[in-house]
Amino acid sequence: MAEAILRNFNDENLCIYSAGLDPVDHVSTIAMEVMGEAGINLKQSVPHNFSEYADMDFDYLITVGEGTNEELTIPRVKYKRKLHLGFKSPYKGAKSQEEIRERCCAVRDELLSEMDYFYHRILKKRHSQL
Repeated sequence: MAEAILRNFNDENLCIYSAGLDPVDHVSTIAMEVMGEAGINLKQSVPHNFSEYADMDFDYLITVGEGTNEELTIPRVKYKRKLHLGFKSPYKGAKSQEEIRERCCAVRDELLSEMDYFYHRILKKRHSQL
């Protein structure tokens, strides 16, 4: 979701990669639906494993997931700055599709806010100072 939100800013100067520590084999249809409600196309694709980007250098590493920043380590990925957004998986422990949907909407809304701040207050501000 965070990747799609950043891509939605249509900034051709951004190189955005998205990967997980233990990615699933598909993008959730519920996630695609709730992102579509926000006007963002979360296309069906196969999520990547972080190891595909090992040994690359990144300006920013944005981690999204359970746990704290200190608990989440990404081996062999080099970065200058790290931002961690901690969220409980909307799928774990859910009792219904509607509960998953509500949780996905909450995560989407928080990510929209965080990525807007990151893009406009950090990236754009830093870029204008260079």
